[in-house]
Amino acid sequence: MKVFFLCLGVMSISVLTATELFTKDKIATYLTEENPFVYSAVGKKYIYKEKEKYYLGDFDTKLSAAYDKKNYPKSDAEFLDMTLQKPLENGVEFIAGYRDAQGTQEYNNIKTSEDGEIRAGIKVPLFSVIHDISTRKLNLNSAALDSIKFDFDAQDNLRLLYFKILSDYNKLLYSKAILELEKELLLTAQKREEIIKQKVKVGALPEIALLEASQQTINRKQRLVTEENDFSNILESFLQYLNLTKELFEQQYTLPQLDVIPKGKETSWNLERSIESAMQNRPDLKMFDYEVKKMNVHDQHTKLLNYPNLNVSLYGVHDLQYDNGFKIALDMDFPIERRKYEGKHAEIRKTIKNIENNKEKEVINIKTNLTNIINSLEKLAINIASSKDEVTLVKKLEEAENKKYALGLSDLFMVNQRELYTLEVKKKLLKYNLEYLLLEQEAHKEIGGAFNL
Repeated sequence: MKVFFLCLGVMSISVLTATELFTKDKIATYLTEENPFVYSAVGKKYIYKEKEKYYLGDFDTKLSAAYDKKNYPKSDAEFLDMTLQKPLENGVEFIAGYRDAQGTQEYNNIKTSEDGEIRAGIKVPLFSVIHDISTRKLNLNSAALDSIKFDFDAQDNLRLLYFKILSDYNKLLYSKAILELEKELLLTAQKREEIIKQKVKVGALPEIALLEASQQTINRKQRLVTEENDFSNILESFLQYLNLTKELFEQQYTLPQLDVIPKGKETSWNLERSIESAMQNRPDLKMFDYEVKKMNVHDQHTKLLNYPNLNVSLYGVHDLQYDNGFKIALDMDFPIERRKYEGKHAEIRKTIKNIENNKEKEVINIKTNLTNIINSLEKLAINIASSKDEVTLVKKLEEAENKKYALGLSDLFMVNQRELYTLEVKKKLLKYNLEYLLLEQEAHKEIGGAFNL
């Protein structure tokens, strides 16, 4: 029974102290808008969404009121005007209101009965209506396109941020793997030093053998301290993106091993499919399209500069005491040389051409980058396969050197050299694995695989 409770206690302690494996899928749980790195990547889209709402305000129904009362030595008057005004997207404005004008007016010649008059009217900018465009509609459409464009900008920033964090994650796992190799190397030296110490005590080995073994242990401790420092720095750099402290991370998580590239992985990438996916997925390429749409909206508005600014207004009034009346107004201005239209139209066309060329340049960059990445992946896969064979060989050579040392046919210097060379070959294999993973991530980034909140 005591044994049972002891085992139960050990299991309970293990559960309480167990930490969760921090796989790359866990990264997403920390990439929320409360994270400053994330919000700075997406913040602009909210700004431009509010700008769109601001320009929607140009179509709000407006209530205006004016009141004048004067009592001069030779004249007196009172004026009250309350008006509702509703603008439309094409520039048309509807007006309805009540007006009461008594006495000699100072700034107009309006007169009404004592009960005042009700008025309604419409103002029509003729060419704006014909082309279905106005300054208000231009501002709104432009803001709406900016809102969509910066939504893609947010996706693109998240794409770049996510793959930067993922790259740092793999570099962290690589550093952890190197640290473990150095720990293993030190442990080997410490065990050997302890064995030699016992043999020196009984006179089986000379004192110099212990000095050499101690020197190797000291050297490997120094190597381990350097790797521990590198690992700690990389961990801190990685955790800043998660907005997480090192202490809290170490309480909750342990890190897995660096992914090993399986045999035959080099055949999994297809250049043509990758380029096609990039053309469909890349948010920054879609941003170019919306910049062109925005310029076309501006060009549509620019066409108005090619015509007279012609406004037709019709107002009707109903005096509450007298009869009905109306007013027709026509105003026009027209620049004869039309240099504004010609200059603005040419500017917009050249801007569109510049945007299209920038997009084409980016497409060429994507194709070139993917070609280079996929070629490099194929070559790295070959190096990884041969490095695995090399690790097997150097391990056998190290074992053979240790056997020779045990038989007195070798010395500690040669054993140390073999162990260090085995370590370097293992590091090289890890480095190839890391480079492969980073290139794969670079390929996914080029293709445009976006991270969504």
